Amino acid sequence: MESLADVETLVVGAGMAGLATAAELGRRGRGSVAVLEAGPDRGRTHIQNEYSSAEALRLWLRPETDPDFRRPYQTVNGAYRDLAGLRRRVGGRSLYWGGVLLPIERWALSEQWPRAVVTELTETWDGGPSLYQRVVDDVVGWGAEPPGAPGLTIGALEFGRTPHATRAEPTGGWSAFSPLAWWDDDGDPRVRRVPIIAGHDVLGIRVEHGRATGVVVRTEDGELSDLRANQVVLAAGTIVNSRLAIQALAASDAPTPLELPGLVDKISQGFTVALPDGERLPDAVRAAAREGHVHHRTGTASTRSNHFVRFTEGTNGTVTVDSWTMGEQHRGPHSQVRCDGHGEWPWPTTVHAPLEAADNAVLAAQQDLLGELWAELAGLLGVPAVPLQFSPRHGSPDLAHRLTAVRGTTPLTYSFPLGSEQHEGGTLAFGEVLDEEHQFTAVTGLYACGPSVMPRTGAANPSMTTLALSKRLGAILAR
Repeated sequence: MESLADVETLVVGAGMAGLATAAELGRRGRGSVAVLEAGPDRGRTHIQNEYSSAEALRLWLRPETDPDFRRPYQTVNGAYRDLAGLRRRVGGRSLYWGGVLLPIERWALSEQWPRAVVTELTETWDGGPSLYQRVVDDVVGWGAEPPGAPGLTIGALEFGRTPHATRAEPTGGWSAFSPLAWWDDDGDPRVRRVPIIAGHDVLGIRVEHGRATGVVVRTEDGELSDLRANQVVLAAGTIVNSRLAIQALAASDAPTPLELPGLVDKISQGFTVALPDGERLPDAVRAAAREGHVHHRTGTASTRSNHFVRFTEGTNGTVTVDSWTMGEQHRGPHSQVRCDGHGEWPWPTTVHAPLEAADNAVLAAQQDLLGELWAELAGLLGVPAVPLQFSPRHGSPDLAHRLTAVRGTTPLTYSFPLGSEQHEGGTLAFGEVLDEEHQFTAVTGLYACGPSVMPRTGAANPSMTTLALSKRLGAILAR
């Protein structure tokens, strides 16, 4: 603990956002930095390389079997249960994600986003390529396939090849990129000098005269300690970030909120089906089934949803189709993180996250997109395009069964409850809680990164934008 006495910047959370921020600080060599992680260090191997595909799927669909799964909050409705929660270990969700590498769509980078941030994400940053391009360069340098592979035509529908930050491993498995790669023996030596300290659960942020001055941590043996720092970065995931922010704001001179609105996750629906006569499919589709790649259609401002499809080849010429949509939940005051502002830290936290009437249009648009694909596939096979049947209740209670059931020739539909995509964000948005440099407007020296800072998350997986914004924040802090 004495080694942390003079740390300039403390990063709370060793997941995707915290590690990427700390790595950029390390590269720039400005000041001392340490990353605090509540969970243990169980190694740096992605679950798809550490376990069989069946075991990795079980850890995802049955998270209670994962020793690192935590849900440090309560819910007041059916959302943010089941699959929702944290992976509390060094690396966090970066060791679990599938690697989809898509930027937030232009229609979602709208007026809610600061213009300067949008320019840096999409056009130019720090005198060179955009932040999005820097992320692509990082993951391609790590070993991912460069974007730009040919797409796929299915009847009248055009799908692009979905970029992935993944690579095959010698073990026969595969990995998705994690910033932990920068700490490997062959990584950047400047980054490796940044310590990642496991088993240090940050209970709260110390605030003195409107400035963050450090954190209160509880170690694995239950001891409480104060760690001092000039700058503190919240990178512990949206819900924990929100709880830490509410506690910090309560200790400042600012009006004290006991709730932070604007919580969003992705809205996702899909279907699976087995196509018995795969020989009747176009050559390009059968080739896609042998390769197992994911393809997608980029969403529009009206659908607010991207549409994905993956074909896989089975025995006896059978081709299985998995198709899903991922869309943007409308952000507003109805969905929020609340704290009971009494007693010792950490304060009890509750998530209230219903779908609203405005989200019905997204649900309907997604069902139309999925129905279009099914109709095209049925036409190619010469079978009746029986309309897809979706449950009127969003969030399939038997989701795990539906995703692992033996595929039949009748499409089986499903939908993910809110929180299950683990793409939650929006509570600490630029222009509302934070300024354009990720700093809290009410607490000097306190910063945040990750999806919680995004005013709109669009339809895309947030990981590419998380990596980009974390790189940006690291450069800001290094000034």
